[in-house]
Amino acid sequence: MKLDLKGKISKISSQAALASRLGCKQQTVSLWMKSSVPANNVLDLCAALEWQITPHEVRPDLYPNKNDGVPDFLRKNRQNEA
Repeated sequence: MKLDLKGKISKISSQAALASRLGCKQQTVSLWMKSSVPANNVLDLCAALEWQITPHEVRPDLYPNKNDGVPDFLRKNRQNEA
């Protein structure tokens, strides 16, 4: 995971709090921060962070467009803000 993304996530939530919301161990979240988030956990991670981080930011290889994976209601709000 890129350093700037790690920083952005750590400003939103601690690893322990994030792990609690995701129902996993803090060590799992730490591993993701050191390498990458598994494909099947990307959307859960973004939801746990209240979509302040997008799937594109977490795994651009899986979500190549900015709004890929973002729920429709948020996508519409973001388009209205732009």
